[in-house]
Amino acid sequence: MRVMASTDHKTQLRHKAMAARSEIRGHQRQAATARAAHHAFSRLKYTSGIVGLYQAFRDEIHPDEVAERLHHAGRKLALPTTPKYGHPLTFRAWAPGDPLVVGRHNIPEPSPEAEEVHPQVLLVPPVAFDRRGYRIGYGAGFYDRTIPQLRAMHPVFTLGYAFACQEVAFLPSEHHDVPLDAIATENEIITVTGR
Repeated sequence: MRVMASTDHKTQLRHKAMAARSEIRGHQRQAATARAAHHAFSRLKYTSGIVGLYQAFRDEIHPDEVAERLHHAGRKLALPTTPKYGHPLTFRAWAPGDPLVVGRHNIPEPSPEAEEVHPQVLLVPPVAFDRRGYRIGYGAGFYDRTIPQLRAMHPVFTLGYAFACQEVAFLPSEHHDVPLDAIATENEIITVTGR
């Protein structure tokens, strides 16, 4: 059962999770990120196809170690380009070391000349999440538009990637919200679906 959330409630949950995330610093952040990367890679190595990653924004958990491990395992990778509001993300081929350009919101992204691809796997950075796989981001809805668009082409496995402190007990959801298949934190892999 989905419970509709007011914008104010989602905003409160977003701010609480962001505040908790910002408290993880220095060696604690490095250690937590390394453990989360281990968990994420241990789950992603059982998937196939192109993996869509992300460039960390604000103080999101960095996926660099996950990217390096996947790259060394021979996986094809991609990064999103941030579109105008109301549009899905476009992914372009990328590998660690490839040059990036500054995109919207000053988020690095692949060159416009890089090949456009349609990932079968997405590493998704929730701001807050619950154990049912529901997540909230910054409110633009990019992943809620992108995941259904990609799934109209082929199966897509979605793995949330976050610090454990970003978990909330219950995240109200709306009709357009797309739950994640699993979530990797520094503490565990939370399995949501059978994908």
